[in-house]
Amino acid sequence: MKIERTNRTGTVARVLARRGASALGIGVVAVLALTGCAQSDVGGAQTGGSTQTTSSPEESDMTSPSPSASDGEDGQLPQASEMEIAAGNSGRGLPPGLEGSTDSTAGVAWSPEPGLLYVVTNGSSSCPTFAEPEATIGSGGKSAGVDAADGVLTVTFLPADNGICTMDFVPTTTVVEVPAESDTGKAVPVQLDDRGKVELQPRSADGEPGPVAWLDS
Repeated sequence: MKIERTNRTGTVARVLARRGASALGIGVVAVLALTGCAQSDVGGAQTGGSTQTTSSPEESDMTSPSPSASDGEDGQLPQASEMEIAAGNSGRGLPPGLEGSTDSTAGVAWSPEPGLLYVVTNGSSSCPTFAEPEATIGSGGKSAGVDAADGVLTVTFLPADNGICTMDFVPTTTVVEVPAESDTGKAVPVQLDDRGKVELQPRSADGEPGPVAWLDS
């Protein structure tokens, strides 16, 4: 009788053990299924075996290109005080070291850089006059106290734009290149297009602009 009870007890234990294992297996499967659903919800919707993700507005803004900056303030000329001293560059106003004139329409001065002139024109700010980027040496004669290697430097102005112009009177500066032989450190005659001739005085020191030679009004 004891052996029979023992066998029955062992059989019941084995059955209960098997049932417990089955219940445990079902529980593990359920937990894994719930975990998989949670991962799908976090990672994004799965379509065709691939995971689709979405980016936040902040991430989109960080990867978008920035707009390009304009060449000058409000699309206009830069200030002459800030422009690079290079042939063909123009700017509003006067470069550092130059004195303006309220009586003359044009003037010229040596820039701080060798072989380059500042050509200044006074007139409407909405219809400025610019000079050609290069001056030429003509065959003009020499006057007393004026020395030039091959005659007279000639600066040519570009045609003015047609349109309605404001009635103000402001300076515009253009950097003009001259032939090397004309920057001699002596006074040089300069013909400013068809407006007249001036005597350009040398720089007082290297690295500084020279005095402005203004046309007579």
